[in-house]
Amino acid sequence: MKAMTLQQLLGIDLPIIQAPMAGVQGSALAVAVSDAGGLGSLPCAMLAVEAMRNELSAIEAQTRKPYAVNFFCHPPPVPSPEREARWRAALAP
Repeated sequence: MKAMTLQQLLGIDLPIIQAPMAGVQGSALAVAVSDAGGLGSLPCAMLAVEAMRNELSAIEAQTRKPYAVNFFCHPPPVPSPEREARWRAALAP
């Protein structure tokens, strides 16, 4: 049995997955990447439910190509002034 390529698995023409950039990108970029043959991605972690519905509706209205929907799946870091001081010292000139 022959292994599937990434393109075959995702139903895309190019082996390109667009990084979902929460807070700076919406449906337009995801549509453009998907239409160009890659896998466009919609960042949803910072969207309210209604905004997410609107963005997903916009994608569905503009392309029939595959796209990804991305959410954060990690706990937010706990602030630590000591840890921040250590990395700042390590990166200081």
